[in-house]
Amino acid sequence: MNERIRHLLPNDRMKIFKEKPFFEDAETVLTLLYQPLISIKGVAVFQALWKESNFQQSQTSISHHQMMNMLNMTLDEFYDARKKLEAIGLLHSYKEEGTYRTLYYVLQRPFSVNRFFEDPMLSVLLEHHVGRDVYLRLKKRLVNVPSLPTNIQSVTHSFDDVFTTIHPNHMVDNQLIEEEESISIQTQLPLEWLHKMLTQQKIHAQKVLTQANIEYIEKIIKVYDVDFLELEKALIWAINEDQQFDRKEFQDMCKDIFYKKHGSVPPRLYSKASQDEQPTNKQSETNQNTEQPKSKEGQLIQHFNNITHRELLEDFSSSGRASMKEVDMITNMMEEHGLTQPVMNVLVDYVLKRNGNKLSKNYLETIAAHWSREDIQSAKDAMQIAKREHHMYETWKQKKSQNQRKQQRSKEVLPKWFEEERKNKRKSTQPAQEPKKQINTGESQKKREELEAFIKNYSKTKH
Repeated sequence: MNERIRHLLPNDRMKIFKEKPFFEDAETVLTLLYQPLISIKGVAVFQALWKESNFQQSQTSISHHQMMNMLNMTLDEFYDARKKLEAIGLLHSYKEEGTYRTLYYVLQRPFSVNRFFEDPMLSVLLEHHVGRDVYLRLKKRLVNVPSLPTNIQSVTHSFDDVFTTIHPNHMVDNQLIEEEESISIQTQLPLEWLHKMLTQQKIHAQKVLTQANIEYIEKIIKVYDVDFLELEKALIWAINEDQQFDRKEFQDMCKDIFYKKHGSVPPRLYSKASQDEQPTNKQSETNQNTEQPKSKEGQLIQHFNNITHRELLEDFSSSGRASMKEVDMITNMMEEHGLTQPVMNVLVDYVLKRNGNKLSKNYLETIAAHWSREDIQSAKDAMQIAKREHHMYETWKQKKSQNQRKQQRSKEVLPKWFEEERKNKRKSTQPAQEPKKQINTGESQKKREELEAFIKNYSKTKH
């Protein structure tokens, strides 16, 4: 508030101008693409200034108090929204001191849909604010890509194919001059150092450090907080075998650097005032990382704290290269479940060792979801829960093996010789009972003969 009082008061006047006519899709772009970055108040202020500029005469002005009443917001809220508009590139502000202080607001044309998604900084920040799924849906809905047949070939002639404005004898000289001038591009990057570094790596620096690539690099390293020393590693990584600068590879490498330094929360737009109020333990973490632990477990924890999952996959690979598909999968999973980089490193290491150096997405995501619910925040906690789960798995595996052996014993077929031996043992016990059976059989035979004789004699006497 003290800052706002020094720079803006309710009685200060405002004059509003539009630098260029806006694109037809300006309303859509402001609402769906800019709003997640600068908040609904930022968009409301811009739209109010936009509408006012359509009716305001060049010699007239209104007070900020009038604008406050129109927007139903305090002057502090207006000033905060104005700063966001200036920072995102939608507004330029100028002041004129006099009887009344007058602010000149020059509205900048919002990007078109296509230009917004082509801008590396805005598109990356939007993806981190709304999530990858929403980002891709917005891009699919808003970006109009002409659907031409796949079997056609371009026969369009370019300007250089048809025209030339210089004599052919001077073509080479002009090209050399053009290359020399390209080095003097206006940028904050240390171009001389980058040229020297790429040349030492036997990379054609002029081919990589074009004006478009330099602008892209500047925006990406600003989003992902990459310093110049880290830039060297990211830049070399992003150059492919054909010495072409791969922007996707560069962004992924910068993203890894960001997560390694700041954890799993993706880069977003924060107000510096609110950021300063939040306590940080970065200094204490740095001190802990510089101390060399003595125990093996401590060294392993420090290792997981100081690397990215890309570097971890490179260590497991015999070629020293990580699969970009796996790197993207792990990065998205880490963001989705809110796991820190050290915790994700432990998880990847655990799954690779448990699963025969294979990264199963379903298996990895099941454990990631579980650790997220358990609120695992450090490599030490992740290692402890991994050990506990591994012990439970080994115990369950041992019990299962024992049960299987019991079932196998009950179902196994006895050998033939064992059955014959058992029958022989039974027969050896039977002879002791045979005499009794024979006696019983003889007595019954004798009785039967006597009965037959009696019946025979009885029939004779009767006749």
